[in-house]
Order: sequence, then structure tokens, then C-alpha cells
Amino acid sequence: MSVDECAVRSRDLLRACAGPRGFVASTDFAHYGVVWARDAAISGLGALTTDDERLVSAVADTLDLLVETASPRGQIAAVVDPRRGTRDFGEGGAVDPTAWFVVLAGAYVERTGDGGRLERWWPAIVAGLDWLSCQDVTGSGLVSAAPSTDWMDAALTRSGRTLHLNVLYHWAARHADRLARLLGVEPPVDPDDLRWRIDLLFWPEPDRSPAELHDRGFVHAALPVAYWESAQGERRHYVSHVVHAAIVDRLDALANVLAVLSGVADTERGTKVLDALDDLTVPYPTRCLDEPVRGSDPSGMWIRAVEHVIPERWRNLPGRYHNGASWPYIGALHAAAAAASGDLGRARILLGRVAQANRVGVDAPWGFHEWIDLDARPRGASGQAWNAGAFLYAWDRIHGG
Repeated sequence: MSVDECAVRSRDLLRACAGPRGFVASTDFAHYGVVWARDAAISGLGALTTDDERLVSAVADTLDLLVETASPRGQIAAVVDPRRGTRDFGEGGAVDPTAWFVVLAGAYVERTGDGGRLERWWPAIVAGLDWLSCQDVTGSGLVSAAPSTDWMDAALTRSGRTLHLNVLYHWAARHADRLARLLGVEPPVDPDDLRWRIDLLFWPEPDRSPAELHDRGFVHAALPVAYWESAQGERRHYVSHVVHAAIVDRLDALANVLAVLSGVADTERGTKVLDALDDLTVPYPTRCLDEPVRGSDPSGMWIRAVEHVIPERWRNLPGRYHNGASWPYIGALHAAAAAASGDLGRARILLGRVAQANRVGVDAPWGFHEWIDLDARPRGASGQAWNAGAFLYAWDRIHGG
């Protein structure tokens, strides 16, 4: 059965990517033969579901490395090359690795009960959440970011207050809240307050106003108009991002999946989101956007000046790369979200199709390719560790973990 075989091959792939200082993104492509924080975090979530102590140790090694290389202000580096002793925070200034670091640290402590490492990592966790809170530049309690500051780090991007970064911030805050209780200290961020703010802004309703986010009730005059317009009709998913007073009402697959996994979405909204995501499972689970962004798109998501200077392999033609391609790691997290919502039938179907996606290869089966274009051609690096980690994370959710 391909699902069972994919689970075995996923563990083997994680072992191959478990380096002396943590999980590398892929051993098949030199550019990814280093520790990419977000990739390593997703790989680590899968590793923690296994009984393989080598993989669990690689999670601790990853977290140790990220703590050592954090900025003085608490930002976690996007990429660390332990061989050369270098780190990179991303051309746009990566925001999501800091949240992913806290999520993985919380998952590690819950899995192992390692209080010693928790005490050692806690200052970095607090500093990271403090740094994230400083990205609230609108006074709304929600973080804002420039373009290309998360996993969509090329020419197709979101900016302003993005659903993706804020649900990750909430997930990190939830983990930190539990860790703080273990230590008997005050949590750095209130996850319930953050959840309320995300729900209000990114799921517009006609009887609400974005002015509620601000203590004194003041908000730019254009945003309530855009909010009211977005609140009309039946809503099936959270909006993608809010930049200035523009509400970009696209279905960002990963962001909506994380809204379900992190507990932002309640049962009713989670069901609506999962129903909407059903449309994004062709050719494989799960396309990152509902529809590719084209040159005439008014959202400004496609930065043509950046596209012009990026190498061809990372360009965002419609249906390719970040512009509507299928990403197996997103598909696996999609399956995990369905399982977390109690829809095990949907979760099993999704995970079976993710196994098929991981099996596709250019030169041989089981390529674990980075993404699959809309024409069903595998692209990007093979041997992607986060595909394996996300698959095992979903496998564990489906089988009662």
C-alpha cells in the first residue's frame, strides 16, 4: 500500500536529512543542504511522532542551533549553515521562522518532558515572541510584514497583516502558554486574545468592524468599507491578507490549514475551510492558492521587478511554484487538519493522495519533490525533508497521536 510505504520512506528520508546540527532541507540539492528553520521545524514535527531517538535528537540539535544563531533582538534566522558558521535572515526579513521555532520547541518539550532544555530555551522563546509582538505596526495586536517574509519568499507574495503569519504567531503563543505553565511563569502572549483578533479581521462579518481591534476605536476610514464589502455573501475561508485598506480575499491554502490546526478556527469555520480546500486538491493535495495570480491581477501580489532577476527555476508563472502549484507538505498538513477536526475519512483520502504525490519522481519513483506544477510535472528539489515530516505528522494525527 503506497501510504504505508510512504511512511517508511518518510522516516528514511528524515534520517538522511538529520545532520550533526539539525535537519537540512534536502541532501539532493546543495542550496538546501543547510538548516532552513521553517523546513526543519516541519520536519521536526514529524520526527517527534516517531520512536526513533536519532530523529528526536535531531530536533533538539535543530533547536539548539537556532537558539545559538538568533539575533540579539530574538529573531530566528531563516537559514543557518553550520559548516561555514553563517546565517541569513532573508532578503525580505523572514518573520515565520521565529514562530516555527517556538512551535517546535513546545512540541519537543511535550514529547520528551525535557525540563532542562526548556529552561535553557525559555529566554530565546520569550525573546522570539517579544520580537514578533514588535511586528505589530498597526496597533491592532496583529503582526505585519513586508513582502517575501515567509515561505513564499520569491516574487509571488503577500504583505501587510497576513493570515499565514498571524495564525503561526497564535500557534506559537499557544505553545508558549503551555510551557509557561510548566515553568510557573507568566505567558508572554495571550493566545485567546490573539485568536479573537485573527478571527475578527480575517473572517469579515457584516455586524463587526475592524475598529474593534483598536483600544480607542480609531481605524483608517477606508478599511471599514473594504471590510463590509468582504463581509457580503457566504464566507467559506479566511481572507489571505490585509495590506493598507485592501482586503485580499484569496484562499491561501497553508494559512487556512494552519488556522484549523492551531485552533483559530472553531468547529463550524473549520468545516467550511476544509470544504473550500477540497477544490485545491488537483492534481495533488494541495495547491497553495485557489487560482493562479496573473499579470492583470489588482492585488499586487506578483512583483514583476523581482521576477525579472530570479533564476528561472523559481519563477512564478501561473500554475508554477508559489503561483498555484501543489505542495505535498501543505497537502499533508491539510490531511492533519482534517484529522484534527475529526474528519478521519477525508484525512485518509488526502493522505493517500499525498503519498501518490511524494511517489512521483523525475528519474525514479519516490522523488519527494518540492512542488508539482498544475500540469502534474514534479518540480524543485527532490528529497524534501518537510514533505516527509509533514506526512508523518499527519499519519500520527490520523492514527490517534
